[in-house]
Amino acid sequence: MEESTPRPASPDPRLGDGNSFDPRVWLLALGTFAVGTDSFVVSGILNQVARDLSVDLDAAGHIVSSYSITYALSAPVLAVLTARIRKDRLVVATLAGFSVANALCALAPTYSVLLAARLAAGIAAGLYSPTAYSLAVSLAPAHRKASALSAVALGITGSVLAGVPLGILVSQHFGWHASFWLVGALSLIAFSALSLRPPRALPVASSVPMALSARFAPLFRGRTLLALLPSVLMAAGISATYTYLGALLRERGFSTSAVAGWYVLVGLGGVTGTLSGGRLIDRFGAVTMLVLFFVVGIVDTSLFTASLAFPAALVVTCFLLHATMANSILGQQRRLIALAPAHTEVVLALNNSCLYAGIAVGASVGGAILSYGYALGAIPYASSVLFAGALSALGASVGIEQGTGRRVRAGAAISTAPERA
Repeated sequence: MEESTPRPASPDPRLGDGNSFDPRVWLLALGTFAVGTDSFVVSGILNQVARDLSVDLDAAGHIVSSYSITYALSAPVLAVLTARIRKDRLVVATLAGFSVANALCALAPTYSVLLAARLAAGIAAGLYSPTAYSLAVSLAPAHRKASALSAVALGITGSVLAGVPLGILVSQHFGWHASFWLVGALSLIAFSALSLRPPRALPVASSVPMALSARFAPLFRGRTLLALLPSVLMAAGISATYTYLGALLRERGFSTSAVAGWYVLVGLGGVTGTLSGGRLIDRFGAVTMLVLFFVVGIVDTSLFTASLAFPAALVVTCFLLHATMANSILGQQRRLIALAPAHTEVVLALNNSCLYAGIAVGASVGGAILSYGYALGAIPYASSVLFAGALSALGASVGIEQGTGRRVRAGAAISTAPERA
């Protein structure tokens, strides 16, 4: 009788061939594409919404800020409350709710109803995106987890490149309501794809549920809060200008089709930043590159209004607007992981919330500038001030961390020094 030899265990198909991640991660990117389109498309239809619902442009800007602040506040709390629900089921259910919320936006007869529907959409988005990132990580081998995260993130940057211009063109022919129908349709496509081929997360060995107090522990540390502050101010700097980009372009006489083209250029900047930022940060370090990104942001936004009169210059400022944000997000993520390696998931979730809080702050700053009677062209200058604040906060945070590191090293040297007779 032949002696049977044991066969090596076959790799889990969810981890691909060991050199790649589960291809169903790209289905999760369909969902972030819908979420990203919903986050940014309002900028391009703000004038239509304000005119149709008989509200001022600054009031229409609250449609952006309400969505973003709801996302920022709900995401960490919902992550805790849904921690025991299977992530593959959660992303599918959340996309269904997100689609319904956008249908309500499309059907909204008044400004108040639209605002309420945007709050609902913000809650659904605040639950979907962090869950999708977490699920993507579980579907990749250790050396490919960053690539899986980038794949899901490309859904967001890709939405600025393709989803937002498409939404603007749709609104041109069918009205602003159609833009929300488009987002609802994109959500349903992602919902259908994930329902047919659900990505099932791998079981985590010896996983211990994190207590609520432990999950939010970084929030009670001043150093962590200071390290997160650049994310808020940077995102606010981008958002203030981006929220009113469509209005700025239309004020200068650009047609709707031309405006959509400029949004494509902004999206190209974001995709380029997402693809190149990681390599730059790996080579030169997070702090060095963050300083560079924030300085570029200051210069770019301070020149933005003037560039509106020169198409060649506007190409550069529009491209850099979103490229700066994409690169800065990657730099902040890398730095926060290094500062709190034991709380990686928590600080990344908090950073995501800070980004959306910054988007809400930026939209509100732009609205406040208009409400005080200033021209649209004043908004990018406010963005440059916010970028300067991000650079200052980064400098303060780095200074504190370096000072703390020196004290720790000095204490360790004293404790290990041989005792003198």
